[in-house]
Amino acid sequence: FVDLPGYGYAKVSKSEREKWGKLIEGYLQKRQQLQKIILLIDIRHEVGSNDKMMYDWIKHYHDEVIVVATKMDKIKRSQVQKQLAVIRKGLGLSGNDKLIAFSSETKQGKDELWKIIEECLDTGKEANGEDKANDLE
Repeated sequence: FVDLPGYGYAKVSKSEREKWGKLIEGYLQKRQQLQKIILLIDIRHEVGSNDKMMYDWIKHYHDEVIVVATKMDKIKRSQVQKQLAVIRKGLGLSGNDKLIAFSSETKQGKDELWKIIEECLDTGKEANGEDKANDLE
């Protein structure tokens, strides 16, 4: 797991943000062990240009992007699907991408996200030739 620098709302200079962009792009290009990327987006906001750029970078290097729409507890329950549609359209999500509404406060979306992470771990073990039966011992 790697937490890359925040790019959207961090109060840093433009030159510092450009350095982060180069760092992130280099990481996405060269990190062969990288299996999945989880892109965190605030569900309360429209998709910003930095969000779209990050999604496009990830999509360029990976077939599937996992987008987690955070802070779900900060909007009305009736607005969740509408906001997810806004994110889906704003990013231009493809059919194999995943979009999960998530709240760290209420833990909604936690099980769905953990399931995806566990599937990645199982896939990684299989790719490395590890026997899943060993997990039962």
